Amino acid sequence: MYKRVKRTLMIIPMMLFLCFSFLGIKSYAVDNVDKSSSSSTTNVSDTTTTKTEDTPVYEINTGNTSANGTSTQENGTSSKSGSNSTKNANSEAQVKKDPVTGDTQTTQNDSTKQTTDNVEKETLPAWKNMNGKLYYVTKDGIVKKTGWFKEKDVNSDAKNDNEYYLGDDFAAVIGWKEIDGSWYYFDESGIKQTGWKLINYNWYFLDKDGMMETGWIKNDGNTYYLNSEGIMSLGKKYIDDKWYFFGNDGILEKGMYIYNGKIYCSDNNGVMVANQWIETRKYKYYVKADSALATGDAIIDGKMEKFDDEGRYQGEGEMTNHLYVKYLSVGNADCAFIKLPDGETALIDTGDTSTADDVVNFLNDQDLKEEDGKPVIDYIVITHGHSDHIGGLSTIINKFKVKKVYMPEIADMKDWYSNLKVTSENASSVELMKHDYEVYTDAINAMKKKDMDFINTVKGQYIDNNKILQFVQSDKNFGGIGADKETQYYWGINENSAIIYLNYGDFQSLFAADMEWNSEKDFWTNNLLEGKHVDVLKVPHHGHDTSSTSDFIAYVKPTMGVISRDKDSIEKGTAYNNLLKNGVTIYETSDRENGIGIYANQQNWTVQK
Repeated sequence: MYKRVKRTLMIIPMMLFLCFSFLGIKSYAVDNVDKSSSSSTTNVSDTTTTKTEDTPVYEINTGNTSANGTSTQENGTSSKSGSNSTKNANSEAQVKKDPVTGDTQTTQNDSTKQTTDNVEKETLPAWKNMNGKLYYVTKDGIVKKTGWFKEKDVNSDAKNDNEYYLGDDFAAVIGWKEIDGSWYYFDESGIKQTGWKLINYNWYFLDKDGMMETGWIKNDGNTYYLNSEGIMSLGKKYIDDKWYFFGNDGILEKGMYIYNGKIYCSDNNGVMVANQWIETRKYKYYVKADSALATGDAIIDGKMEKFDDEGRYQGEGEMTNHLYVKYLSVGNADCAFIKLPDGETALIDTGDTSTADDVVNFLNDQDLKEEDGKPVIDYIVITHGHSDHIGGLSTIINKFKVKKVYMPEIADMKDWYSNLKVTSENASSVELMKHDYEVYTDAINAMKKKDMDFINTVKGQYIDNNKILQFVQSDKNFGGIGADKETQYYWGINENSAIIYLNYGDFQSLFAADMEWNSEKDFWTNNLLEGKHVDVLKVPHHGHDTSSTSDFIAYVKPTMGVISRDKDSIEKGTAYNNLLKNGVTIYETSDRENGIGIYANQQNWTVQK
């Protein structure tokens, strides 16, 4: 009996405990349901207040804005503009109970707080980048102005005087802009620039008002020249029919200066001196054709003169081995005479039939060596078969002992006219081809009488025993050129011309015959000079615009160019300007009675007066 009472007393407390536990769980569940309902209502209210009161009415394309106009939050969720609902449950406000007092408090979730912070940190007015363009934005939106603009125009608190230019789309201009006939430059922030600016590897000068300068300017006591595009000049430049030299810093050089290891001379106005003696209080100097001072031994007007290493004149010396070149004045034709140091002689082309006697008279005055009672011409190169290059050959062969005659097989004349029907449109072309073929035939017959044949030119082959003259043409047959089918092969032999490179001591020259665009391009793209330096270029095809492309001239890099043509035929077109723009001093054979003469030895080359 006692045991039963004891067991009953133990069971009753346990049942009471279970009942109270059940009641407690039910109460806790109801409490949480109430809290959840309260939290959801609070969140909607807070979100709506933030959108309507704090968010600006305009849209700004910031780094957190997607293309469809939705603003992406840092937690990775997106909300469309104007939406009052959130996508993530974590965006709801939370109700927490104080563990000490038991009181409840509502706290804003992290996502909503982050959105509010972002809005509050956005400072206006300010420049904003929208779709790659800069706009000035105030609380009222984009400033809709055009033309010149300062931030102070709409913002009295602005602390800078930067000047901008707003285009028709109200965006700030970036880069170059022509305004009222003047050019201005605005940096990547849209700010107008002044002073010296390096833009795309070129220096420009913008005055105090930001306008791009051109022409001569003085800055900090130095003189500069800015071309028509505003670019600062460097190196040798042709300005108003005079040559000037600008250092690597763009400053105009005056007096004596060193460039690439040589001493050069310009006068007090910066004009480059050439082909003349100059004197200071103590010393005498000679300035050569390239404006460099003569040093060592130099032949000046047929006399050997001596100079020290700084160009100071030391007195006369004795003539030693040297080379002489004469680019003869033969009208609109080509003929160059070369006397090599060992006494051998060469002609590159022979002029036209009308100038044959002039060439003969010049040769008779050159103290040529003789064989069999006749003066000797060791080598003749006919660059191609046109009459203005081969015209004097028959006369010269008859009056001199000529040892070798070269001409490219692919550049000979042919009868391109006999089968043509002569019309008023082609009559002059037919007559030209007929004349040239007859002159060519006369030269062939004269050679046959002397039991001579043309020797074909070969790329890389040397002409003389001392390896001073070398063929450097490509040996390609470029075919016909031009739109006229009747004359295309006649003109095509210009492209197949023999090209000769001369290399002796301080002097290097390229004889470019009648090269035109095709052969010029082939020449520089295939690097046929192979790094060889050129001082003087016999300008191709008499200076016509069918030759002397800028790329070709830039590749050859001559200091001086000789154009063989008559005074009445001087053109100052594209070819002429390409030469000048590339720093080439131009000499015309017709400027002097007998042409342009050059003396060269191991230390100097000089132009004969």
